Amino acid sequence: MTDKRVDELIKRVKSKVKNGYSYLVGTSFSGGKIPAPNVVKESDFILLHGNSVKDPKRIAEMVAQVKTVNGYKPMPIVFNEDDHFDFDKPTNNMVEAIKAYASWGYFDFRMKGEEYDHGFQSVPVNWQISSPRKNAFFNKLEEITGGLK
Repeated sequence: MTDKRVDELIKRVKSKVKNGYSYLVGTSFSGGKIPAPNVVKESDFILLHGNSVKDPKRIAEMVAQVKTVNGYKPMPIVFNEDDHFDFDKPTNNMVEAIKAYASWGYFDFRMKGEEYDHGFQSVPVNWQISSPRKNAFFNKLEEITGGLK
């Protein structure tokens, strides 16, 4: 996808009003890509992908880079999809996104050869915490948030 006219599409969607409200709009590109100034300027939030980002430090770098793009203003930065886990390690893509004050989206698909209990994004879905990877994610989330009190 090219960034050249994406801003026009964002403006078009933002111009629609329903019940007195307009839509908040943003778009994402491929893993590791930083949106161009025309897209950042028109977006209400920034959507990034952690897919293909192997080094967790790159996640924080991406957040910092977005904030330097011409047209950036304070707005949510969201990793809406990341297929990296390493929840047992002290640092991983989720931890680095949170440290950089960005939201992080857990993309947990069932990998080739895995049973039904694996993956939240693979149909049919077992919505329970039913695999070591799901369990590791929720354990790391509890560690970060301090758990339920």
